Amino acid sequence: MNKYALFLGCTTPTKVLQYEVASRWVCKYFGIELIDIKDFVCCGMNQVNLSIETGLLMAAMNLALAETRGLNILTLCAACTGALAEAIERLEDKATRDEVNEKLRDIRLEYKGKVKVKHISRVLYEDIGVEKIKREVKRDLSGLRVAPHYGCHYLKPRSAFEEFEKPDNPKTLHELISATGAHPIEYETLGLCCGGKAFPVSEDLAHSLVQKKLDDFMNKEVDAMVLQCQTCYLMYSDQQKKIDEEYSKYNLPILLYPQLLGLALNANPIKELGLGLHRISPDKILAKIT
Repeated sequence: MNKYALFLGCTTPTKVLQYEVASRWVCKYFGIELIDIKDFVCCGMNQVNLSIETGLLMAAMNLALAETRGLNILTLCAACTGALAEAIERLEDKATRDEVNEKLRDIRLEYKGKVKVKHISRVLYEDIGVEKIKREVKRDLSGLRVAPHYGCHYLKPRSAFEEFEKPDNPKTLHELISATGAHPIEYETLGLCCGGKAFPVSEDLAHSLVQKKLDDFMNKEVDAMVLQCQTCYLMYSDQQKKIDEEYSKYNLPILLYPQLLGLALNANPIKELGLGLHRISPDKILAKIT
């Protein structure tokens, strides 16, 4: 059995609980044991904006907590994945690691450089594999056309992710979607940012990024967008709702990948995948696959 320390991050358990619900169900289905570490703190992503040293120290604390238990980390948030993976890369420098460990000693921790961080999509892709997912499919999703959205931090920095994915030509989410039986579409704005990092500074800029991608889907017969980050979810779901108050032209359901996979595995959409928590109703998707 695969075993990981589950890193929920700050936003998922407070704003996108359905991501956690569906991810726990999918992991249990495939025999991935998730261990909760109550002492985990923020990944340090936002702290880096104010102090690189503080952000790195917070990331190192999380890494050390998992390391003391002999566990690698499974993340749901792409930004958390990036922050922790970049910290591992920076802490390869001995002087930096020694400086961080000097501070970690105050809470009786030490980072030794033995832990790895993997996003849930990567765990499913590498540990379970596309072929096994295909063999486990129980519900026909072949009638669904979905738009994959990777998110910036799932792709970059490439070096921190051991060359796992090619930012200029990503494929893993496409393959994971295809494994469920659904059809991933191709579209021009695939690599466009969701605008989540711009939102606190400029809502207009963030909304323009959301609109640009949604407009790209207008003539492509898209049933839903499928993504793998709770911040991306909030931008394309909640902010889409706000934009639609003025334009009323989108109403595109947004699914997190574990939810799409759970549907293919015949999970209960409401109780086990949290689809009832969505602001944009997924009813037309459910009607199409029932």
